[in-house]
Amino acid sequence: MRFHDRTDAGRRLADALAPFVTPPAVVAGIPRGGVAVALPVVERFGLPLTVVYARKLTAPIAPELAFGALDEDGEVILEPRIVATLGLQRDDIDRARTRVAAEIRRRMQLYQVPPLATYLPGASVLLVDDGLATGNTMRAAVAYARRHGAREIVVAVPCASVEAAERFRHEADRFVGLVIDPGFYAVGAYYEDFSPVEDAAVCRMLEQAQRIIAGSDPPASGLAVSFKNSRGLRLAGELLVPDGPGRHPVVVFAHGWGSSKASPRNRMVATALVAAGIAAFLFDFTGHGDSEGTDEDSTAAQQHDDLRSAADILETLDEVDSRRLGIAGASSGAAAALLFAAEDQRVKALVMRSGNARGAELAAERVRAPTLLIVGALDAPILAVNEELLARLAGTKRMEIVPGGNHLFEDPAALRRAATLTVEWFARHLR
Repeated sequence: MRFHDRTDAGRRLADALAPFVTPPAVVAGIPRGGVAVALPVVERFGLPLTVVYARKLTAPIAPELAFGALDEDGEVILEPRIVATLGLQRDDIDRARTRVAAEIRRRMQLYQVPPLATYLPGASVLLVDDGLATGNTMRAAVAYARRHGAREIVVAVPCASVEAAERFRHEADRFVGLVIDPGFYAVGAYYEDFSPVEDAAVCRMLEQAQRIIAGSDPPASGLAVSFKNSRGLRLAGELLVPDGPGRHPVVVFAHGWGSSKASPRNRMVATALVAAGIAAFLFDFTGHGDSEGTDEDSTAAQQHDDLRSAADILETLDEVDSRRLGIAGASSGAAAALLFAAEDQRVKALVMRSGNARGAELAAERVRAPTLLIVGALDAPILAVNEELLARLAGTKRMEIVPGGNHLFEDPAALRRAATLTVEWFARHLR
């Protein structure tokens, strides 16, 4: 069997994987070629796509022969037989490790997707590459996923040597390979088109995967939630819950003025959270969307009250653990989020994107929950507001300035970066 290109191989691989995909799950491609094979798998199953940052170790004396591999945690896997054959000393290994670690850091900064560990523990992981000769890089990827608590590890490749296939039938929970060849020579021999995959192409694929997830039906179940605020006005919400048992940590979204629970940017971030095992509650403030009331009713104080009512209703739902509550405030919604976090100990983490908290600045001095401020580099007025806010915050705090981002984060790459930062912050502080 030969594949036309990596896309063709990924589609055929998706067919073979169909019986073994059990949500919650995440697809992790080994860059660069593995990401191209992984994208059709994402299209088929609607799963999130990330990158597993594992890379082979080589020596100048034999640049094509891997003597081991390194992952993003800095953990090394060595092949003692090859190390001995090449006559490598500790200094040789350390130099290779330093060089590869720098390349991993460069790719992490460039690709800007949530690390695989963000989706773990508890999820099934589909580790995808375009082929396996020795499998050293995949070994490091498997060890990384195992160390971070993957529920099940599936190694999936279009082609592999017999030796590599046998190895991963033992080291992974499941191995799926389309071509297992006793005469395996090189991965490229099984492709008509095995053109190099550049970093720019990987970035485009990762953005496309995010659009697939954001533009499809939510991978999590959506539960319509209707509740009342203290004035008796009915508010409309939607709870997105990750697949799988248990009570999940939950993030409540506080949208900006004139927006609603249908905000495409908030929904994209919510989808990323759900993929990471965190429930997302989107609701309409008073006078917005499907909620009762008028524009005049929707003051900062009323939105603060609406957030309290949203937190109260979550305590009645079995799907979420309201003791692990986060708030995500966007634009003017940040003022209500800040006021609520300052007074309510239920808030365990806070993220504000393009936060316009004018009128609520003093509340920052009473916020103890870990707080992340995300501001677009092109949003100068809000950047100044957030710099002052950062100085006032009392607890753990950080500000991230996203290149290319404006107030609405209309640039896809900037929005993807903001989503990544949000997921990482809540995953760290709500678990």
